[in-house]
Amino acid sequence: MEEIVSAEAIKGEILEDAREKAARLLEEAEGESARTASAIDAKAVSTVEEIMRTSEARSARFRMETMARFPLERTRMKAVFVDNALREALGAFIGSLPEDRIAGLSESMLAGGASFLAGREIALARKGISEAAAREVAGRVLSEAMSVTFAEDLSIPAPGLVATARDGSVVLRATMDLVEERLLDGSRGELAKALCAEALEA
Repeated sequence: MEEIVSAEAIKGEILEDAREKAARLLEEAEGESARTASAIDAKAVSTVEEIMRTSEARSARFRMETMARFPLERTRMKAVFVDNALREALGAFIGSLPEDRIAGLSESMLAGGASFLAGREIALARKGISEAAAREVAGRVLSEAMSVTFAEDLSIPAPGLVATARDGSVVLRATMDLVEERLLDGSRGELAKALCAEALEA
């Protein structure tokens, strides 16, 4: 009988010990779960804060880059405006030149390359210049050519003269679009100040 009571007592102790261990394990699991949940919450908060910091930094950088581009964009727009105004004004000026000025400017340009045409048969095409004026120019600057023929050519890009050697070895163009480009290349600053002083100072 004592053996049965002893066995029951041992069994009870084992069960009690098992309950205590289970309770401890459960308590530890709950603690670990709480710590894990807390760590997850902290990580989530940290991640959100990092995203916010990154987003704010990106926005600030974008604002700075945008603000930095404003002066450059303003300068570019001003340069485009001034260039367009110069070209428009020069185009109007060149377009209003009388025939004698066109012939004189064309003659000056042809004179610079006349030596290349010496001894050759030349075809002299004209636009915006009469044949009489073209003949006068040829008489002064193409006198060393073997021969000169004259023709009007409306396909020339601008008023002026184009001297072409019959053998195709030399082409000299003396047209007003080249005068315009030379003026822009050599006197752009002075022209810009004269025509667009207010825009340049703004």
